[in-house]
Amino acid sequence: MPVLTRGDSHMIVMPTTYSPKTVARSFNIVEELELSGRVLNVIYDSQTPRAAIIDADIEMFDGVPRHRVVAALDLQRKTHLGKDIVAVERCWEDANLIQVEGICVDPAERDKGLATRLYEALILKCGITLVSDFEQYDGGKMLWQKIARESDQIAVFVLDTEQSAFWPYDGSKVLYDGGCIPEEKIWSISPDQKCHGIVLVAENKQRASQLMEDATRSRI
Repeated sequence: MPVLTRGDSHMIVMPTTYSPKTVARSFNIVEELELSGRVLNVIYDSQTPRAAIIDADIEMFDGVPRHRVVAALDLQRKTHLGKDIVAVERCWEDANLIQVEGICVDPAERDKGLATRLYEALILKCGITLVSDFEQYDGGKMLWQKIARESDQIAVFVLDTEQSAFWPYDGSKVLYDGGCIPEEKIWSISPDQKCHGIVLVAENKQRASQLMEDATRSRI
């Protein structure tokens, strides 16, 4: 999952502002955040799908009222990833599965935890299961490690889409904490493609824990 800053040569094109009419027409405001005395809104368009964090206050850009975008996600709805990902767990049959194809954070807003807050809002407020892209830049790797290590609300798992199985691929499912799984089993550096089929899956930790407990009881 690429994590990019504006100006990167491989930049995914994302808006720098949204008009108030576009926000009202196309997005739901799912959470309000405070940051250094500013109010930010997490917005989500379930139809496209797309998500962003914007300044709640309206600014004038060349005489036109707009909301400034401070972070944005490039998303794609998925029912399968290579093989049928829904078949990996029956609990995903009714899941809202979204793949993250890129995240862009304004350079002035980096290192403020906005990417993590955006992930948490979508998963906890919108009931989404987020799946990483197959291609990982350093920023994406660090973001997933940070979420796995620090978030007390999101559970992260490692999925091999070619095997249709979670790590450690023995029928169980191990929670990734940012360091408990050998890194060479998750990430590969171009042109090496040995881990291309590996994705990370982020779910509501409370729901994931309950499902794992139910699965354990059913095997007893």
